[in-house]
Amino acid sequence: MASRICHVLYLAAHGGFAGQPVPLGGGAAVANLLETEWRRTRPFELEVLGPSILGAEAPSARELVRFDERQYAAFCTRFHEATTREALRHDPRNTAILVNDLAEGPDFARLARAGFHIVTLYHVDVVAYIASIYLRNRISAPVLARLWERLRPVAAPFAPRILRLIFEQQRASLVHSARVVVPSSPMRDILLRGYPAAAEDRFEVLNWGALPVGSIPDARLRIEREFSVPAGAEVLVCLSRLSPEKGHDLLLEALLEGERQDLLPQPLWLFICGEPAFMHGDRYAARLRTLASRLRHTQVRFPGYVTGERKAVFLQAADLYLFPSRHESYGLTLVEAFAAGTPAITLDHAGAHDLVTADRGRMIEANPASSLPRRLAASISGLLADPERLARMGAAARQWAGDHPFAHSAASLASLLQEA
Repeated sequence: MASRICHVLYLAAHGGFAGQPVPLGGGAAVANLLETEWRRTRPFELEVLGPSILGAEAPSARELVRFDERQYAAFCTRFHEATTREALRHDPRNTAILVNDLAEGPDFARLARAGFHIVTLYHVDVVAYIASIYLRNRISAPVLARLWERLRPVAAPFAPRILRLIFEQQRASLVHSARVVVPSSPMRDILLRGYPAAAEDRFEVLNWGALPVGSIPDARLRIEREFSVPAGAEVLVCLSRLSPEKGHDLLLEALLEGERQDLLPQPLWLFICGEPAFMHGDRYAARLRTLASRLRHTQVRFPGYVTGERKAVFLQAADLYLFPSRHESYGLTLVEAFAAGTPAITLDHAGAHDLVTADRGRMIEANPASSLPRRLAASISGLLADPERLARMGAAARQWAGDHPFAHSAASLASLLQEA
């Protein structure tokens, strides 16, 4: 029987800013890519509800990434109310709801009671993020989620507003969504352990795949000319917003240890592409520059936010892509590196487990933390010392990206939206 769903409301709190040079993150990037793909293939009528729904109160992309906790909580509340009102104007018999962001999401319970087929995309398990970044894994994400469940009748009214939004919205999304789409199997497993009442058969692991990338034959030459990189230098690239969870400091500490132990080849250049974003970005960026200044031989450059062809140039010019995040649910830039034919070294976060295999990269255990700098430096040095192996890994990475196109993932998600 044909699906009755012909209209999809896509609720994306960071959507509608495609092409703007602002580091909104992977969730915003996926929203833009899905919108572009579905405008092309037209599986249904698509209506995107982004911040512009707030009218005169709508923040710009630049304002969004500069909000403090109080300002962001206020934005979440306004977006929650506005998107819920707008959704309820539609007919649940032919309209599905796709939710791109959790804390900023709608009133899940109210929309479910109204009969809407709700599909929620998990770009970040925010409870796991809190456990990893703020609590430094002293309490695991599943334990933290179950603790909130026990304490919420008493604690919720007294918790800071932003915490109430995070915990309550994540809980509501898992209870009331017909489908929960996650980018990796480790994320699914963590959520199921934290929310025993969540139905496992509602989860769908959907790897976003890669966009086709055209070859830029002179990519390395462009970087060498722009930054005066000497011929024969080894080039490392790291590409993400500058924020503590991205782990650039761990990488710089590894390079410092590598210099102390004389592990690293020379000349060696590192490009940290990105700019500060969200609550702790500016302070973190200052720390990174301080760490970089302590390196005696390795040259570190901060080219700022890069996108489009310039991003592709950096990825294709690199000998090795570095992805040292403390917490990562997926990692679009990792997949972009694979599409560019560049192998990667990552830490063992959830985003790497389904993507990084020995034939296209290396995954480094984050613990014990005391030995991480040396182990990471040794891994970088070992791969750079074997250019033939790097070339084979790069070819395998490019092959994987070609076998996993984003268009297939977008089509799979469209089918989930239409299954009501």
